[in-house]
Amino acid sequence: MTRADSALASARPDGADPDLARRSHPTLVPTRDAYAVMTPAWRLAAAGLVWGTLVVMGLGFATGATALREIAVPVFLLLELGIAPALLAAPMRASRFVLVAVVTSLSSTVLIGTAMARTGLWQPTGTMTTVVMVTIVLLATATVREIMAVGLDRAARADDGASGLSADSEEARAGSRGRLPWVPLATAAALVLVIGSSLLVRSDPTPGGLFTLEGPGWFVGLALLVAAAVFALVTHRSPALPLLVLSGVVVLSQAIVYGTPTMVSAARHVGVIDSIRVNGGVTLGTDIFQSWAGLFSGIAWVADVAGIRDVMMIATWWPVMITPVIALAATVLARRFLAHDGRAWFAGGLFALTLTLNTIYFSPQSLGIVLSLCIGALALSAGRPAAETAFASSSRPADPGELVAEGDPAHSTRPRASGVVGWWSLAAILVLGSTLAVTHQISPYLTTAALGVFVVFRLVRPWWTPALVLVPAVLWALANRSVLGTFLIPSAAGNVLDNAAPPEHDGATLGKPLVNQLAFGLPAVVLVLVGLAALTAFVLHRKSRQQWALVLAAASPVSLIIVTNYGAEGIFRVTLFAAPWLCILAAMLPWPRRLSRRLGVSALAAALVLVVGVNVYGNTALDWNRVASVDTTRATLAFENEAAPYAALLVPGNGNATPGARTAKYDRLQYVPRESLNGYAETGPGYDAVQDERDLTEQFAVGWEASEYYVIVSDVLGAYDERYGFQTYADYQELGRAFADDDRWEVVYTSPTAKLYRLTDPEAVRG
Repeated sequence: MTRADSALASARPDGADPDLARRSHPTLVPTRDAYAVMTPAWRLAAAGLVWGTLVVMGLGFATGATALREIAVPVFLLLELGIAPALLAAPMRASRFVLVAVVTSLSSTVLIGTAMARTGLWQPTGTMTTVVMVTIVLLATATVREIMAVGLDRAARADDGASGLSADSEEARAGSRGRLPWVPLATAAALVLVIGSSLLVRSDPTPGGLFTLEGPGWFVGLALLVAAAVFALVTHRSPALPLLVLSGVVVLSQAIVYGTPTMVSAARHVGVIDSIRVNGGVTLGTDIFQSWAGLFSGIAWVADVAGIRDVMMIATWWPVMITPVIALAATVLARRFLAHDGRAWFAGGLFALTLTLNTIYFSPQSLGIVLSLCIGALALSAGRPAAETAFASSSRPADPGELVAEGDPAHSTRPRASGVVGWWSLAAILVLGSTLAVTHQISPYLTTAALGVFVVFRLVRPWWTPALVLVPAVLWALANRSVLGTFLIPSAAGNVLDNAAPPEHDGATLGKPLVNQLAFGLPAVVLVLVGLAALTAFVLHRKSRQQWALVLAAASPVSLIIVTNYGAEGIFRVTLFAAPWLCILAAMLPWPRRLSRRLGVSALAAALVLVVGVNVYGNTALDWNRVASVDTTRATLAFENEAAPYAALLVPGNGNATPGARTAKYDRLQYVPRESLNGYAETGPGYDAVQDERDLTEQFAVGWEASEYYVIVSDVLGAYDERYGFQTYADYQELGRAFADDDRWEVVYTSPTAKLYRLTDPEAVRG
């Protein structure tokens, strides 16, 4: 009996022989599509992918080809390290296999990097050698197994033909050959259009954002992706490819066009990585980033082994990798509640497309949400999907002939104990919980809150499962309590309304432009619509334990703003951790059977167009002031490389717009934003740029103690100040010209959009 037959037998209540089942029910021909368990041939292809990467990586080290190392090492450690262990596990569906492999890779890299960084035993090359050797052993074992399985599978096909069962199989294969894979073809064509269009318009950010730069081909590509997703849903094909690509197509375009991180604050995270690499580990007590340096330690290990000098490259492409993983993790979680794959993919894709209030960039939070979703999926792995509902345009009922893995709750018909998590799943939750504990400060607690809800509703057992996430987080927080003083404010406890308020920008005197309001308002409206859809689904459905649990799980993140204001960003984190559960509920919305098929398809298409449109606008409308432009990042790098210890850089604008603190010297250099001096001068018709420059120079040199004095003038600063109401862009340009005309400032770095100056004689200014 082949492994596929064993899996089919294990999915039957009585464990009967599948040959007998097929003879009794000749229509039960195992389907071989995206919903089925991966065949031995596909698993062998996954093993071959890792072998290929190892060969490329070996060539890179042997020949000194840095480019090969810079590509192969990150791909192996961040995406493929978990493939060999996943191959040795029980067969699973392709979506879950990919998620298990990627999350295992990320978690292993983070934990290994953290162990080296915290102990000070920073041995990246030796550790990498050990990891590769272990991988080769596991991969060789898996490869032999898959080769044998392929042979057994072919033998089983031959036996079926000899026993007269080939007619149905031949008919099924003929039907499969006659149906072109329209969804993958359309997705591939759309991706080519998007990438090609983006390559043609590579430039710095402009006031209109990315979508004003892209040509018609880019929008045709987006439309094709939406059409492919709708077509897949209404024809019961897998919508996985178009929805995964849709979730990451915008950040992919930004990475290609701008070639730099989409958020300025990513530079500070790169500085922590550089510090770990230079110092051979974390420097405890410096700041909270050094204490919760899980992601940074893992990437530092990757960069050292790969020989990557500037980690801004990884920061640029990180969202392109992590965003589809978020969509995939949300889909696997949704499958614990939804009886149709189409609904689950719709819920996962919807969640990924509503993330613009919590922009995904190179940050611990982006990894934290992936781990949180996976922990939820593992904890709920023994639960039953909700009852099937009438969602004709995107539902695909479980096929009794599908090849399913043992214990797969999505399709298994075997009786199971409700909500009892297996020991392997509990061990995996502990590993992921530990990874989460060393990576992000709040994600473990919000994850625990949601798990606690499911424990109360007896959907997760044993009852102490949440402790596997909470205990590592508490222990890590106690070990690093010295840096938590400024983040835990006792007076904030209980002030829910104040804690829920979005951040205010002190010193802003001008009104915010409409583009700024829309960039935050439109995604908020979409989330409200998702919430209304979830509420409607809850009201219309029979109130099961699952639905009550989903509602309260969506409300559980409110616990954050009860305790703290989280730097005035608590409301954004509440929406982030509430949205997955709301999207699952929204996907349960009943689809009225009396509506025509055409109207149903139109409604589904309209919903996707709306969500995708808001996703594009929310992610790109503020590129002008959000993106860390290449010129500005090079100017701050020049400052950090050249300046003496404890030198100071004047930022004649808001400090949030400067991609600074990006090297290991970040804790020995000073960034002085304008708000740290005497604030902004009066802007408008009466603005005197020359006087403003003189005042800033004197306040900086006289009132700030430093070894050297620098100033940066960048278009990004002017864009940020105008978008948030601090100063008009025209006034900022005049200020930049005033610095250029002041002989006291010497040019250190110059580029079309950013310049760095050094104060030649601070004593003369003080005199």
